[in-house]
Amino acid sequence: MKYTKIFLIFFCTLLAVACDKPGTEILFDDSKAYLEINEATTATGSTVAKTFNRLIDGKTVRDSIQVNLVGKQRSTPVNVNFEILTTGTAVANVHYRMITTGNSVTIPANASFTYIKFEVLDDNIVPLEKWNLGFNLTGGDVPPHVSLAKFTRTLQTVCPYLRANFIGAYDTEEPGYTPPLYTNVMTADPANVNGIISNNFWDFGGAVKMVLNANGTLTIPTQDVVMGGVVYVVAGKATGSTIDLCTYKIVAPYTIRLKSTNALQDDNVHTYTKK
Repeated sequence: MKYTKIFLIFFCTLLAVACDKPGTEILFDDSKAYLEINEATTATGSTVAKTFNRLIDGKTVRDSIQVNLVGKQRSTPVNVNFEILTTGTAVANVHYRMITTGNSVTIPANASFTYIKFEVLDDNIVPLEKWNLGFNLTGGDVPPHVSLAKFTRTLQTVCPYLRANFIGAYDTEEPGYTPPLYTNVMTADPANVNGIISNNFWDFGGAVKMVLNANGTLTIPTQDVVMGGVVYVVAGKATGSTIDLCTYKIVAPYTIRLKSTNALQDDNVHTYTKK
């Protein structure tokens, strides 16, 4: 009998603790339902940076903010009103463009979330720049949570290394040469996943292989090249080469020697600007 009494006391204590657990009653008490921005509930906080690949291609990158209904699902759609915070630094139609029209979204019937959708205009965001885009839930069919209704997305970009971006036609600038600009076409080197081939290296033919490096440099391997019916040795210099992952501009210092005598023919630098 004594043990039965102890068990009953222990069981009732557990039951009382379980029923008093914070948040548990929200699942059953519809009067305590609320709206929240999902990203604001994470451990990273109410302002979170997101980095997008910057490609100068006239295209945009889609992103969204998730809005949650915390509580019992409704049999009818739930209207949610929101605003763009005026404290944000991101400029509409410059750094972002809203896909969601107006200032409201709808959580469908028998659902628990929806999205506020927008586009990131990555072409207009220079790498290392940071632009804040803030959202605030202002009301609707269910009240927003007092501290989970605001969230700021910090928009950043990075230019990815892609060999394909460096394929195409370029203006070539060669100091001391007249005319100052002439055309080169860069094609992919099938023998090297990071290689490109300049089809007109010295403005009278000559296909020269170059290797792109993801760290922002360029290598011109020493190679024999026939230009104007003469064999030359083309080689890159150890320093000074650069490739711009955002604009695809290439700076390539080089030397050219006559194959037969090793006599120096040119010690110069090519600056390739993509057309």
